[in-house]
Formats: sequence, structure tokens, C-alpha cells
Amino acid sequence: MKKPLLIGVFNLANCVTFLGIATAVIGVCFANDPKIAMLMLLIAGICDMFDGRVARMFPRSDMEKKFGIQLDSFADTVSFVIFPAVFLIAQQRSVWTVLLAILYVFAGVTRLCWFDITTDGATKYFQGMPVTMISLYLPLLYAIAALTHFAGVTVAAAIVMLVMAVLFVLNIPVKKPSAKGAILLLVMGIAICVVLLVA
Repeated sequence: MKKPLLIGVFNLANCVTFLGIATAVIGVCFANDPKIAMLMLLIAGICDMFDGRVARMFPRSDMEKKFGIQLDSFADTVSFVIFPAVFLIAQQRSVWTVLLAILYVFAGVTRLCWFDITTDGATKYFQGMPVTMISLYLPLLYAIAALTHFAGVTVAAAIVMLVMAVLFVLNIPVKKPSAKGAILLLVMGIAICVVLLVA
């Protein structure tokens, strides 16, 4: 068997995941600009929503499945744990935002590690809130703030992230979205994008 030039698996589903990581990195670069950052967070969330669905459309080897699972978890860490924490600090660099960002990261990586060792993919429920949900709630907050000219959006964002951090590690069942639910989330994401672009 010919030795591959590169390590890793670069199928279509993983390319969607890589696209999500790329948008998160761009978001970090523009963390001082809430509009661009929130658009990038939304796109990262959309990529995460569909990479698994794309993966299931094609036959995969055990190696491809294992690599995809690991890649998805690391992508979630970058896109929905580190990126929002950096964004919060960029909005207001203070002791309390740094401490909250640390707490948020602790909760996010705990949630992802726990998911990796406990999930079998068959259950219809998550234990705790998935970290990906920050890609909906935080941009939604900024879209509402853009429409209402709400001045306290940074404090509100900090509160949202604090609540999300608690929900990440709270041992409660959260139902996985159905196909219809995924479409609804996509429509909501597109609507939020439009508001952020035009408001």
C-alpha cells in the first residue's frame, strides 16, 4: 500500500468541519467587531450542524469515523469554547470578563470531554447543553441589540455565557434536534445573519 503524503482524513464532511474552524479563526481575528464575529460564529454553527449529516451520506471506514469524531470535538473546542471566550474579553477587557471566560472554557471543555467518553450516538438526548448552542444564542442577542439599540449588550452577553457555562455541565437531558428542528435552526441562523448585515 502506498504511503499517503499527509496524515489525516480529508473527505467532504471533514472539509465542512475545517470550514467551521476557519470561520472561527476569522472570528477571533475580528473579535473587536461584534457584527463580523457573530456572523462567523453563526457560520461555524451551521457547519457543525451539517458536517455529521454530510458524513452519513457516504460510506466510511472505521478510521474515517474515528478521525471525524475527534476532529469534530476539537473543532467544537475552537469554535464554541475558545472563540466566544476571546470575543467576550475583546468586548471588555477586565478582571471579571477574564474570570468569566476562564469559567466558560472550563465548562465547555468539561462538557466536550464528558460527551466524548459517554455518548454512543444512539441516544436521542444530550446530557447537558451542547456547546454548539452558543452559536445561536449569542448572535441572536447581538441581532436583537442591533434592532433595539440596546446599550448593555456586553453585560447581557456575559450573562448569556455564564448561563450557558452552567447548562454545559448541568446533568439534564437535552433533546437532539430532529431533521425539521435542524431546518428551523438553519432558518433562524439565516434570519439572524440578515439582521446583523442590515441593522
